[in-house]
Amino acid sequence: MSQFIRTFQLMRRKPVCIEPRLELSTNQITMRPLGYADESVFIEALNRSRSELRRWIPLEADGESPSDFFHSQLQKTIQGDKSQSSFRRAVFLDDTSFVGMFNLIKIDRGLEWAAEVNCWIDSTVAGKGVGTLALQTIIDHALTDMPVGLGLHKVRAMICLDNTASERMVQRLGFSKTGNTDLLKINHALVMHNEFEVTVNPTTT
Repeated sequence: MSQFIRTFQLMRRKPVCIEPRLELSTNQITMRPLGYADESVFIEALNRSRSELRRWIPLEADGESPSDFFHSQLQKTIQGDKSQSSFRRAVFLDDTSFVGMFNLIKIDRGLEWAAEVNCWIDSTVAGKGVGTLALQTIIDHALTDMPVGLGLHKVRAMICLDNTASERMVQRLGFSKTGNTDLLKINHALVMHNEFEVTVNPTTT
């Protein structure tokens, strides 16, 4: 009888919920959720890099100010962590200067444990290896088993056909082109993107 009671109590327990790690760090960068105090450095980096970024990513919607855009990203960060549907992190150098945003979105833990990665960086640090380091850090976190990482099996990246720098970067990190393409809207235009993906390395026995 006592064994039956213990079994019944175990069956009634709620599933374990794995909370996302708030901060990732290396010896060069720190990745953490956006905070209200980050608004000025976020907008400064966005404004410095606007001409380069407009080619590759959607920025503010019609009638949306840079401050509105920041607060929308802040809320998406908070809600994504709460629902575990996304993992959005701001990147800072050791001197606390803001680098950019690296995001895992569309996190799916159904038939396929996967997510899509996107990012943008301040144009003043482009080409210095910071973006590659930050992308490697968030991908490693995505593909590392829970509870240390997110426990995903695959991460995808959608890259504009003419964004050769980003293609080279993801391929250096082990991404492969899948052959799939998609038209995605960027600043009022539909732009063709190639799909790349990286998966967990199979374990050997």
